[in-house]
Amino acid sequence: MEMGYKGTMESKFNLNESDVDAYLVDKNKVLSSESKSTLEYTLKVMGELTHWLVKSGIGYSEFSNAIRPLFYNEAVKELEHLGQKTTDSSISLLSGLNRRDVSQIKQENGGKHTIIPLTYRNTMPISVPARVVALWVHQDLPYILPLTGNENSFEGLVKQISRDKHPRSILLELQRIGLVTEAGGKVILHQESFTPAPEAHQAKQILAENLSDHIAAGVHNLTENQNYFLEQAIFANELTEESINYLKERVVELWGKFSKSLLAEAIELCQKDEGQIDANRRFRVGIFEYDTIDINKN
Repeated sequence: MEMGYKGTMESKFNLNESDVDAYLVDKNKVLSSESKSTLEYTLKVMGELTHWLVKSGIGYSEFSNAIRPLFYNEAVKELEHLGQKTTDSSISLLSGLNRRDVSQIKQENGGKHTIIPLTYRNTMPISVPARVVALWVHQDLPYILPLTGNENSFEGLVKQISRDKHPRSILLELQRIGLVTEAGGKVILHQESFTPAPEAHQAKQILAENLSDHIAAGVHNLTENQNYFLEQAIFANELTEESINYLKERVVELWGKFSKSLLAEAIELCQKDEGQIDANRRFRVGIFEYDTIDINKN
């Protein structure tokens, strides 16, 4: 639910139903109007996530491989919810995975169709650029290598990993994400960038958990046909930069007061409920602020 003034802001990722039809891989699969609209609005969300992925050096092949277990798990959950058998065919039909992939996942899962505990191993395939850097470190090579050459060169490293990828394209990708630089025919590995700072991991984890719970709340309200969770936003457009700055300050001020008060009450309740047999619930409430230039303003 949203409350606002003058109307919603248009996303920079705009697709209509005909666009969705054009992007469907399986042209023989017929989607209902409801399914098409869900896909359309999911793509709006995915636009920003895709921006984050590409910025982080993660391409389509890595991401598509990583989300296979997610589609498998959700298909198993839905079939169990409906009281139907979890077969290779039924899971393939619901998830969109081919039967060979479904069968392989089942074999890796002890020959049974059960929920896969997601781990780094089965959700994060390693890209060619990452494998090149890993091999560089594993072979204990100098952190400055000649760009070309048969042995102990960046070009040689890439060829050990893949004959399909041109060394220059791998170099450009590693430069883009800040892992290496090129100077005077040499490629320099930034050792400090190879292991991300703990603060960066923590920030990603916090964002992921906040987004996950926010989306879970909204999806529950949509799919269960009940507004069980609070999920609202305030928006306004045709604002000056001065007004934006004022609103940003007010948000910080009001959130500071609200969060401090609610946190105090949450701590009291945690202390009261601790040890009780039914104290098995968790709670999250949050706030965000975003502003940008309205590209639709004439």
